[in-house]
Amino acid sequence: MRHFCHLAVALFLTSCAPALERGNWEEQPYKAFCSLLSDKSAKGGYAVFDCDNTIIIHDVTHTLMLWQIENLAFADAVDEKFLHGLSRTDFPLDGLGLTAGEMGSYLYEEYKGLKASKDAGVPLEKIHQTAEYLDFRAAFLAFYTAVGEQYSYGELCLWEPMLFLGIPREKALESLRHWLSEGRAWNEVWISPDGRFHGKAEKGLVITQDMKNLMAGLRRNGITPYICTASPEWLVEALACNPENGLGFTEGEVFGVRFLDGGYAPSYPQPFKEGKVACIDRLIAPAHGSRQPVLVAGDSSGDVAMLTAYDDMKIGLVMNQHRGGEIEALALRNDGKYYSQTVTITHE
Repeated sequence: MRHFCHLAVALFLTSCAPALERGNWEEQPYKAFCSLLSDKSAKGGYAVFDCDNTIIIHDVTHTLMLWQIENLAFADAVDEKFLHGLSRTDFPLDGLGLTAGEMGSYLYEEYKGLKASKDAGVPLEKIHQTAEYLDFRAAFLAFYTAVGEQYSYGELCLWEPMLFLGIPREKALESLRHWLSEGRAWNEVWISPDGRFHGKAEKGLVITQDMKNLMAGLRRNGITPYICTASPEWLVEALACNPENGLGFTEGEVFGVRFLDGGYAPSYPQPFKEGKVACIDRLIAPAHGSRQPVLVAGDSSGDVAMLTAYDDMKIGLVMNQHRGGEIEALALRNDGKYYSQTVTITHE
């Protein structure tokens, strides 16, 4: 009888256990998650998440670029004068007074001098204190901002990963480990000593326990999570598929931008903007009987297409940094389908 009572208590506690720990989830998305995880009709379905600023806080591509700047660790991109992937380099960039070609040459000359000092044995800490380095890092971010604003989104998604050409994979992994080890995400403004150049450096990478718990809860209840990202696939796989990081993805569950011979891989729906919908429809849905995703999550205008493409979607989650525009309009609809989870990042 005593054993039966213990068993009954154990079963009662198990049945009353929440489908997902509350953690820092806001009330409305948390209730929506619990409802989804208890919905038997969702079993066998799938969820699709953007990576940067959705599954993680901050951006694996941007932080690798910052790591290369701070460690003077560019490779093949230097020979290309940091221009590879841009279709035109002969028009003036707003706010810089230089064309992209001129900006590339400017960065090339500055980098050569700084790298020569590093190769001669000058410690990075000392180089970082020089006016030349402070100008280089601010100019690089000013160029990065201009590319994002004046070139197409597709060109940005190609150009930024081209900055990584030639660096050993272990160096990229070192960048991930470095930023994750900080245990926080924060923003800095880099300004050149003469005030000519400035840009925002989004530093640190954070994987919250809440997101780890959500991934585990989905799998536990028969819903397969996928990543659909405009970042390089190989780099996101290195983060999301590493068991140490607690997200639990396999390589077959990660779809990112793929490259071949210095350009986009052909016959593959590159997953940015509308390409994310094509990627879901062609590469993910067939493994689930061509069903639509039950949950889609993103944070930016690049995710609006996949957040609005599916009538059968039960939850559209916006990791909301209150950027305005279409993405925040979705977050604030409060219609029982779209939910907002505020993300706050410190500035230093």
